[in-house]
Amino acid sequence: MRTGDLVRFRQCTFHGTPKVYSEWKIGLLLEYKPWMKIAKISYNGHIVSVRANDAQIHQQAKRKQKN
Repeated sequence: MRTGDLVRFRQCTFHGTPKVYSEWKIGLLLEYKPWMKIAKISYNGHIVSVRANDAQIHQQAKRKQKN
């Protein structure tokens, strides 16, 4: 995952046993820190932080080719 990708994510709404998650939402990835496994996503004008295992790439951003 890289900055600018569209990602599909879900949020944990109940931290008990078993955990309850929201429906999948689509947002713009602002920052991803692999060593912390945290993704910061822009969704409806808000910045949301989610765990990396609750985020998936929906569509990659166009990238310049390296020659």
